[in-house]
Amino acid sequence: MLVDVIIPELSIDALTYESETEIESGVRVIVDVRGTRFAGFILGESQGKLPRNVKAKPVEGIIDDGRIIDSDIWDLSLWAGKVSMSGAAKSLRASLPFQVLTGEKLMRPPENVMPSTKFTERNFFNPLDEERVNFFLSEIEGSERTLILFPKKDEAKSFFMNLPESIKAESVLWQSESPKFFEMWKMIHSRNFRVVIAPPGGVFAPLMPRKIIVEDEASPSYVIPYTLNLSARSLAGKRASFLGAEFITAGRIPSLKTYIRKRPREIMKPERKNIILADIHNSRKEELPGIEGNIPLTYTLTSRTHKELAKGNNVIWILNRTGESSEVFCGNCGESVKCPKCGGIMQARNDGDILKCKRCGMIRELPPLCEKCGYHLLIGRRPGIEALAKIAGKYFDDVHIYTDGVKVSDINGLILSGHKGLELCGKIDPSLVAWLDLDSELWRMNHDNRFNVYSMLCESYWRGRDSGSERKLLIQARRNGMRLAGFLSGGWGKFIPDELRMREEFLLPPYGYIVEVECSSKTLRDDIINSFFEANIFVMDPGDDSQPFYVSSESLEAVRKILEPKVFLRNTKSQYINITVRSE
Repeated sequence: MLVDVIIPELSIDALTYESETEIESGVRVIVDVRGTRFAGFILGESQGKLPRNVKAKPVEGIIDDGRIIDSDIWDLSLWAGKVSMSGAAKSLRASLPFQVLTGEKLMRPPENVMPSTKFTERNFFNPLDEERVNFFLSEIEGSERTLILFPKKDEAKSFFMNLPESIKAESVLWQSESPKFFEMWKMIHSRNFRVVIAPPGGVFAPLMPRKIIVEDEASPSYVIPYTLNLSARSLAGKRASFLGAEFITAGRIPSLKTYIRKRPREIMKPERKNIILADIHNSRKEELPGIEGNIPLTYTLTSRTHKELAKGNNVIWILNRTGESSEVFCGNCGESVKCPKCGGIMQARNDGDILKCKRCGMIRELPPLCEKCGYHLLIGRRPGIEALAKIAGKYFDDVHIYTDGVKVSDINGLILSGHKGLELCGKIDPSLVAWLDLDSELWRMNHDNRFNVYSMLCESYWRGRDSGSERKLLIQARRNGMRLAGFLSGGWGKFIPDELRMREEFLLPPYGYIVEVECSSKTLRDDIINSFFEANIFVMDPGDDSQPFYVSSESLEAVRKILEPKVFLRNTKSQYINITVRSE
């Protein structure tokens, strides 16, 4: 009989071979590809027919006596490969250790007869972190095998480290980057742990869980990049449905999909007196020499900050622009200084002497002249955190910039940060968090940006807060930012229906799909865009060949018909297509 074989090591989805016996799908075999032996996975009996003059090579050997991968991981990998349009081979590469993909011998997991239960879904939305932690502990204690996902590995580690010893002894922290990852994977595969606590990549932990919990389920950090570009939250829900397991979503705010399905109840809203709105039009326009643009500081911001600092409290200002300025350009021709490695925009650092690429992180010195026209005057655009520190130093004594390398114990007073400041809220419990320019957060083109910004506002108000806290949230904004901030005191029960009405009108997720496509070359990019236009599928093209373009469609199948042939024919080291599917 003819069988199709997936070869993950080569990112090949289906090559046809001949087998003398029937082999179960998911079983690992040895096959020959151009004179080299590789491990592969049986996909199933081949549905195609070979030409009469072509004879299939034989399967050279069977590695395992039966499938060694749990059925839920196998089914989930095939589903993820189809939905993401990356293919089953790449999906298996994302879900399994390298040693499993290349054929290392493994013990079969203990027989595990799953009870015939139906998939169920519950949720627990509470803005207080302590309440959610207590809820998770109650769900873990005495339960069957449980997988708990967190959007970031630091949050997963913190939860694991603070577990009661009796639960910690039965638990493991998923660390896919650890050199001992394969050993940990085998122990989980052997059912040596009852609880797995993990960042997004742990959605593939070989536990066969009876319960899957997703904390902060609306977080955009759940998207697994580079290979699948799918949300681990969606993968977790699908895995629970394959298993007939219990699926629990939790967080400060529900995702739009959860809201549509379950209509969860909002139990606590920010107090109106703690939300301070400051019109950015009535502000000082603080500028720095050599930088175009300004940082607005309203009287409300400076006076409230002085008041809290005088009490000995901590204050966080959030401006999501790192460096001295967000961009450096020529004062004569207007050309931006580009990264010589990837062509990305470069930020100015260290008083403008150093430039850092926003895309790849490459660092270079500031060139003395414009590399296009030779003009001598290079100017910064849109001042960032380093520029803000100089301006804030005029008004306040102790000003700190919070970055990855700064210890929490070393800072107090006024702290300047980007989105990293949200994590800091849970560590120092500031009495005031101020967003200096909310409108700049809303300028990004992503379809889900408005929802993500609202979620961050909620996080900055609630994270690390206890029930007796008097933390205040100050928002400097113009018209759009003011309207969004106005939803805070009304709660997400008011905001989410408004967001859904807008998305339904434009057929945006969750009512349609947005597919982000990034190509390695202009020729390939133009070819794909033309194919979409010929199929009457709407394309949103920013006009910059180095940036992704976006496809909006009610049907994912229509998009797949165009992209799949190009992905499998063109994905090489020199040409690639990177696809991200947004469904919520």
